[in-house]
Amino acid sequence: MPPNHHLAPALLFVSASIALSVDPTLDLLVETGDGAFTVTLDEKPWLVGNDYRVGALSSAEGSLHLLSTTLGSGKDEFGDYDAITLDWGAQAKDKDSLMQTTFRRYPKDRSMFVFEQYFPKTLNLTALLGGSNLSAGTVFPGFSKSKSRGKLPCLSFHDIFAVPKQSTLGGYVSSELGGTPLIIWDNVVEDLPMLVLSPLSNVMAQQMTADKSDLLGVGVKATVETIPAGWRQLFLVSAGRGINDGMMKWGDRMLKYSGRPIVDNRYKDAVHGSIGYWTDNGGYYHYSLGDNKSLGKNYEEVLPKVKAYHDSLGVPFKHWQFDSWFYPKDGKPDPGGGGPGVTNWTSMPSVFPHGMAYIQSLLKVPMAMHNRHWSPHSDYIKHWPDIEWYISKHAAIPKNPKKFFDRFFTQQKGWGLSMYEQDWMTDEYHKATALKTNISMGDLWLKGMADGATGASLTVQYCMPLPGMVLAAASHPAVTNVRASTDYSLADDQWAIGTTGLFYWALNILPFKDGFYSSTIFQHGGQYPRAEKQPDREALIATLSAAMVGPMDGVNYLNVSRVMATCRKDGLILKPDRPATTTDQCFRELNSSCQVYHTYSDIKGFSRVHYYYNDDKSKPFRASEVYLKPDADYAVYNWYTGEVFDLNASLPLRAGYEDHIYAVVVPKINGLVYLGEVDKYVSLSSTRFAAITSSGGLLQVSMRGVPGETVRTCNAVPPAPMKCQEMTFPKSEDTLVVRFAADGSLAPETIVV
Repeated sequence: MPPNHHLAPALLFVSASIALSVDPTLDLLVETGDGAFTVTLDEKPWLVGNDYRVGALSSAEGSLHLLSTTLGSGKDEFGDYDAITLDWGAQAKDKDSLMQTTFRRYPKDRSMFVFEQYFPKTLNLTALLGGSNLSAGTVFPGFSKSKSRGKLPCLSFHDIFAVPKQSTLGGYVSSELGGTPLIIWDNVVEDLPMLVLSPLSNVMAQQMTADKSDLLGVGVKATVETIPAGWRQLFLVSAGRGINDGMMKWGDRMLKYSGRPIVDNRYKDAVHGSIGYWTDNGGYYHYSLGDNKSLGKNYEEVLPKVKAYHDSLGVPFKHWQFDSWFYPKDGKPDPGGGGPGVTNWTSMPSVFPHGMAYIQSLLKVPMAMHNRHWSPHSDYIKHWPDIEWYISKHAAIPKNPKKFFDRFFTQQKGWGLSMYEQDWMTDEYHKATALKTNISMGDLWLKGMADGATGASLTVQYCMPLPGMVLAAASHPAVTNVRASTDYSLADDQWAIGTTGLFYWALNILPFKDGFYSSTIFQHGGQYPRAEKQPDREALIATLSAAMVGPMDGVNYLNVSRVMATCRKDGLILKPDRPATTTDQCFRELNSSCQVYHTYSDIKGFSRVHYYYNDDKSKPFRASEVYLKPDADYAVYNWYTGEVFDLNASLPLRAGYEDHIYAVVVPKINGLVYLGEVDKYVSLSSTRFAAITSSGGLLQVSMRGVPGETVRTCNAVPPAPMKCQEMTFPKSEDTLVVRFAADGSLAPETIVV
């Protein structure tokens, strides 16, 4: 027996109570003889761990040896913890360990564990790996898929834009900086007990791994050349009930550790909170001026006329986005804008002959602006000699990202820059070799960018990220939103962001759907002449995402009524209280193609209002999909048909003209169903409605708006038809209070506050 094994043969982290609590209880049994361990959830074994690895050395294969086991305690961002630490070496008689692995248990939070890898001395990971083909160069925790509950369903996120993939635990596969977070649940149990495994610290240095045999683990990525002495890598297991609620609890723990405050960024500024005009891939003016030659011969001439067109329609776009077409690169981009690196992040004379400040003086709106990976031939490398770079064949990365970005973000004065869009993140990761080989460079890159943006009072959008990059954003408050879909032009299902949106929102990050065409009219000219077949779905999902809403139509093609259905008269988007996410019922039924989304509004004095989207018109609405019991005193309003039904366990709803179903589920007040602004997608947004209360037989509704704005609201007393009234805010007021009688008619007194 290795030295120091004077402890009991097994160490048990176990709860004092066996009764099920609101939150699930995680327990852990560790065998001191070989380090094998079992994770239980509510006293049922879920995960069995039996392998620890450093390079090609494996405890399961007998080439990595347990040297000692130590009990301890400590305190971290989560509070006090108890610890079991195992030391591992290449030989059983080694005095110095290669890796120490620690299980941390938190007595005040029995729904989580932290796993720690610690490296007391510098390791040449490349040499230790030898011929190993694992994607992780170290492993802890390492689970046996066959000994764990391999038939349980799991969900993980992969590749560009964190695409969700569902499988069984036994069939799980990893991907580069992906396969995480890994969500495992028991769909047979009504309340969906679940747990999430994810990296917690130094996220860009980690890698999930799952080989073709039995191992499922996580550790330092195998592309890293050297692990420095003193390096720590932490991983979190977080349990919950229900996929949506459990993910939010996981996110709360991630944010607690990182120190990122949980804030509401939906209306942070005009870019986040109001409609804007976007020129992303798939948009009319992406690398194209359209076919209307009378507008001008370059962007500087054309774009002010596009804005004048919007103004003539009364569409109040409060921000614009410039994509990659405006700055110089070291080669010709492909049709989607990809390929070469940026040489200098400013405008080309052929685009804006008088420069960026001049075009801002014409447009006069805050800007979101696109950037990509740095060219190895960039002007910054040539002209800022005090900043060193890692230079690869097709990309470069500054060795001190903080110093670089602090200086870089002083270069855009007069541009109106508000949000910096870092696109082609996957390309930068693949092309800038140091991001893979240097253990700390990936996290330093993202931190330097975020800190530099914060110093310049900018926000950051990630685009084309790998899942690990999204996890890293949990440490950076400047990253307020991340693209959750592929480019608008590239896939018919780019709108389907409900599950990826859940991942992002758990980390306090808004999921952006990308821009869209608002009209069914064929848009001649532009980079991609085409017609959008389902523009209502595009606008609806963008609004329900609670992120930006960005139409991209050409001149003479914008659908005004559809765009204005997303917002108030002044362009402020009428959003739900949180992004729409895939409802738990989809996960209960293990239907990976299920696109049933749910979100809500909470209005003072009123019960929660639910919003329901279903892309499958053959399926009925079910009360469980909006987390209500069938006997709840609610009504279901079919947004497309205008029909109002009493809530039931299951209701067939007719699809709208684009063949999807959208409904608003509204509480009844003494039989009256107040439906709100039925011309808006989010008809009872808490942005519009400050309070809805009932007193003395009257329903009192307090609204916020724009002086002079006319609002149409409706109510119903089923089965009678809807009653609708138009009300106009006085020219000097932005608050209006109205009262309705029990039959839905407007009471005589209308109070201006």
